[in-house]
Amino acid sequence: MTDPKANTDDLHRIIVLIYGTLESSSPFWLFAAVKPKRYDAMLAAQKEGKLDLYHFESYGEIIISGEGKSPPDEITLKVAEMYQTPAEVLMKAMKEG
Repeated sequence: MTDPKANTDDLHRIIVLIYGTLESSSPFWLFAAVKPKRYDAMLAAQKEGKLDLYHFESYGEIIISGEGKSPPDEITLKVAEMYQTPAEVLMKAMKEG
């Protein structure tokens, strides 16, 4: 049974897909699990160009990353399965990203 006093950030995550460019100018993607209370701060840091992926732990966890313009479908399906998120939601986010 779940403790009703448990911190929501300890139990839940918002799955996000982040795109960027490596120092070598190659594109990359990554899936991250963001703490709900840190989601707005993470978006603000990303918008300002100050999102430090090397020190992401204050926002949550990086699940998986790779080089390329978008993650392979099998990776997206596995992340959706792991985090009990409909794959269609992640696929839609990829198309909008």
